[in-house]
Amino acid sequence: MQITLLLIVIYRLWYSLRSLNKTQKALIMRIQTLPVLALLVLSFAATAEVPLTQADVLGTWQIDKESANSDGSNARTSNTTWTLKADGTLEGETKDSDAHARIDSLKAVLNYSIQDGKLVKQAAPGRSKMETCEAIEKNGNQMVLKCPTVYYFMTKK
Repeated sequence: MQITLLLIVIYRLWYSLRSLNKTQKALIMRIQTLPVLALLVLSFAATAEVPLTQADVLGTWQIDKESANSDGSNARTSNTTWTLKADGTLEGETKDSDAHARIDSLKAVLNYSIQDGKLVKQAAPGRSKMETCEAIEKNGNQMVLKCPTVYYFMTKK
């Protein structure tokens, strides 16, 4: 979104500056650059990460919903729990409430670690690929975790 905004502003500036002299162009560039820079700084601050520690994540977390958006819009509910243990393992369990599902629940054990205040976990069981997730909100027993493709809205049990 920030890149799109920046491109729109650059195009608008280029289009409006074609007929002005150099002094007028320089002044307009300075004036129009300030709001763009302010917007970029504010947008990055809005998704500032919260550094995690091992103590923050240990325990069982209920994933309340998963969303592609940081505000939780268009989220799908989840019946998944993650248990993060001190030995560096994450035990995930998803229970299916569909009466016609082939299996009642799915369990997986992944490796994880905390590096530079971020959760680094296996992307899938049995794979060596790791993905980095960062907490963008943490209030008491509530946390929003941003992973590469999804935001997890979680509650500590």
